[in-house]
Amino acid sequence: MDNRPLISVIIPVYNVESYLDKCINSVLNQTYPDLEIILVDDGSTDSSGRLCDDYGKKDGRVRVIHKKNGGLMSAWMAGVREAKGEYFSFVDSDDWIELNMFEELAALLSGNAKEMVCSNYLIEKPNASVPVIQSMKPGVYERKAIEEELFPHLLGEEVRRIHSSRCMKLISRDLILENLKFCNPALTMGEDMNIILPAILDAERIVVMEKGLYYHYRFVDSSMAHKYNPRLYEKVYLLYYTLQKVLEGKKAEKQMLKNLKKEYIFLLFLVMKNELRGPKEGCNERLKEMIEEAREEEELRRIRVSIRGKANLLLYFIWKNPSPFRIALGRRAIEIFDGRTKG
Repeated sequence: MDNRPLISVIIPVYNVESYLDKCINSVLNQTYPDLEIILVDDGSTDSSGRLCDDYGKKDGRVRVIHKKNGGLMSAWMAGVREAKGEYFSFVDSDDWIELNMFEELAALLSGNAKEMVCSNYLIEKPNASVPVIQSMKPGVYERKAIEEELFPHLLGEEVRRIHSSRCMKLISRDLILENLKFCNPALTMGEDMNIILPAILDAERIVVMEKGLYYHYRFVDSSMAHKYNPRLYEKVYLLYYTLQKVLEGKKAEKQMLKNLKKEYIFLLFLVMKNELRGPKEGCNERLKEMIEEAREEEELRRIRVSIRGKANLLLYFIWKNPSPFRIALGRRAIEIFDGRTKG
């Protein structure tokens, strides 16, 4: 593009006082000048809200929104509604980006009102930076290629063709605003997929970068990632139900609805791992009840998923027959894995 478009960078903020300076400064110091930065303080109880106000006073590109705590999706949606940019980008407040990120992404824009540029990211662990590259072949995809090469692989596969995160992307204003109606603020997992799925379904042009390792994702402590959540099954079902409404609203083909069933099975694997990490007492009963309830849907009983990962193969083994022996085997495997990650 010859004329530089305004990019709105939306940063949801909640109790991240230790990380916020690094995040905001990585955006303020971008080599791309035409930015507005919207900081959405989602009812922080630490000094994060005050830090946001300080940045708003120091730099005219920064706008601050203070709101009652409503969760991640409600925060970025509030930012989107106030944004003036032709393109949106999202940065989580405990992450940071390379200083040339927006210059590099913006160079690939065409001006199409329904386009998306997708880069990659680095997982920042205490002693290592691990690159994560999307499996979609780098290049420019127009509408026909998107439908033929991406749509069949959007859901129901172990490895996504394109990252489902709303971060590390530039997304046309229309793709976001026209799909806010599908967003369910009650979601507390898979929130990004709720907006990225309908945006991709509407996209007329998608650019997949070859490298583009500009985004630094701060690794969550493994002990938090492995913490038992007794409500995870409920959260997973809400995500499944919400994505189903997206596909129905977009009048998606039957195959994509079938692929969503496969996606649900992979999501249920997360629930199964969660239960295997949970209290030993009642584990067999909880897992069997969850699997039997899910498999009451006839298609979920009959559907087959393609699995390569060893962990998912074990979980699929349990899914097919949640016997006490198989559950005990899965529990032991999880204990060994968790022990290795802590060691």
